[in-house]
Amino acid sequence: MEYRIGELAEIAQVSKRTIDYYTNLGLLEAKRSRSNYRYYAKEALNTLRIIEHCKKMRIPLEEIRGLLKNQLLQNTCVFEQVHSIFDQIIQLECELTKLKTGLQLMDSSEKEVLINTLHQHVFPLVQTLNTFSNKGDM
Repeated sequence: MEYRIGELAEIAQVSKRTIDYYTNLGLLEAKRSRSNYRYYAKEALNTLRIIEHCKKMRIPLEEIRGLLKNQLLQNTCVFEQVHSIFDQIIQLECELTKLKTGLQLMDSSEKEVLINTLHQHVFPLVQTLNTFSNKGDM
């Protein structure tokens, strides 16, 4: 399957100008039709998603280009994501430690409401983390 620039932009939720920019930088590869339309292979969508994800992690475009060329991007992005998640977990632990003091000052009904609210958000997170601990599932 191949995408025209407009289709690719719409699916990836980026502008045509962004795709042009990445193409000019050599991050994406386009093929030209006889009528001079640009077509992108289906792999371009995955590459575009990887680029956008890495940009969110503040990886410079020049580094992304090198990673794409060396085909290390997938592993690098995964390790970067894991590192980012670890940082967020540490920050969350600090925030929860600060909350413990406030919890001690609450009455039992306030605590129950807060704990129920936290449980609704924490339980799915714990389930997700458990899927990572089950090495056979990866």
